[in-house]
Amino acid sequence: MAALEQELVAKHGEGERARIARGLAQVAKFWRQDGSGSAGKGDGDAVVLASFVRDNYAGDAVARDALFSRMEFVFESLDGHLHEIGRDFRRQSDLDIGPIQSFDETLAAYDPGAHVSDDLFANKLAFVILLNFPLTSLDERLEKGETWTRRQWAEARLAERFSKRIPAAVNLANAQAYSDAARYIAGYNIWMYHVVDSNGTRLFPPKLRLLSHWNLRDQIKADYTDAKDGLAKQRAIMKVMERIVTQTIPDSVVDNPQVDWNPVTNE
Repeated sequence: MAALEQELVAKHGEGERARIARGLAQVAKFWRQDGSGSAGKGDGDAVVLASFVRDNYAGDAVARDALFSRMEFVFESLDGHLHEIGRDFRRQSDLDIGPIQSFDETLAAYDPGAHVSDDLFANKLAFVILLNFPLTSLDERLEKGETWTRRQWAEARLAERFSKRIPAAVNLANAQAYSDAARYIAGYNIWMYHVVDSNGTRLFPPKLRLLSHWNLRDQIKADYTDAKDGLAKQRAIMKVMERIVTQTIPDSVVDNPQVDWNPVTNE
């Protein structure tokens, strides 16, 4: 890599040395070289790597601006459409519009962008970005970020997309785990009209169903405006959340509008 660095410095000037060295190091970190007997299983041998770098290093401001502008446009389009597709795949699971079937769960667990990173490393677009834009650490962003321009932040975010090389199978497994967790949470509703105190008093209105935990949290905030029963309601919700956290909440009261429950006595 040292010889390649010198070659690029000779072509683009000493002022580019730091950028060249950084770009080469970033590419080398993720490049999987073909070894003996493994042709085609990596990103290419040393000759392929050198050719790639010569062809794709943006050695002046005009070339970097063109590269940045193109990436800004295409990734905005890619991310936006993938978000839209994912939203539509999760529609039945995310919205309260009817029963959730097993195939709805399969749809919700699918990540349409799972293969994108793999594909962009395979076709080497990821390496084009790593060669030309800086990977930054959290410490660096905290230390220097306040003085960065909008463009510097955008370049850092662009390169950060490829700060890890995660296989598509792992991304799909992550999506499945997230979907399973989301489905669990989506069904964790508490029917507050059926939450009673030791006297059987109902503090909450009929048909009030709150999702754990953010609906319960938001209800605590809302009850500050209730001068009469606000404190009692907040204390009741606190006990509900405590039962959820400690997992001592009875299964029979989760998303069940037929059972009254005193969260203090847990009966």
